This record gives sequence, structure tokens and C-alpha cells, in this order.
Amino acid sequence: MPTTVRAPKTRRLNFRISDAQEELLRRGANATGQSVTEFIVESACAVAESELAMQSEFKLPPDQWRAFLAALDKPPVSNQALRRLLTEPSVIELANRK
Repeated sequence: MPTTVRAPKTRRLNFRISDAQEELLRRGANATGQSVTEFIVESACAVAESELAMQSEFKLPPDQWRAFLAALDKPPVSNQALRRLLTEPSVIELANRK
């Protein structure tokens, strides 16, 4: 999911692209109703977030790793509210029955 936080924009990135890449980016921005800058930033941030989310390796100090494994090994805590939420018909399901 793209980042939507509206922080002051004080940083600048400069890069070179081919004519074909520029045309593609302009067409993409136009199709979405965004400026080229908005389109590029939103697209690049979405790809970056996706790549970072896909990282499956992380490192922890030995004591934190043991605590992490212990937490994974613990049996789940019963949560009646969650159980009810997942087993009762949703508002949409109830509306469709009428």
C-alpha cells in the first residue's frame, strides 16, 4: 500500500531517463490524473514498500531471537470477541439474506 503521509517536501531527486521512459511516465500520470511527479513518487514508494515487505530474513540478537521463538511457540490466547466476529454473519451477509 502506498504511503499517504503528507509531510513537507524538502528533498529533491534528479535522474536521467530515455525519451520513451518519459513518454510512458507522462502517459501513466495522465491516465491517473496525477502530475508526473506525483505519479513517479507514488509508484516508486509502492514498489519500495512492496520490496521491503517481501524481505523474509531478519536478524535479532540471540536473546531477542529466543524470546521471539518462545512467543511463536506459545499457544494462542482465546479471544471470544474475535471468535464471535469471525463466526457470526457479517452485516453484508445479513443484508443479502433479505
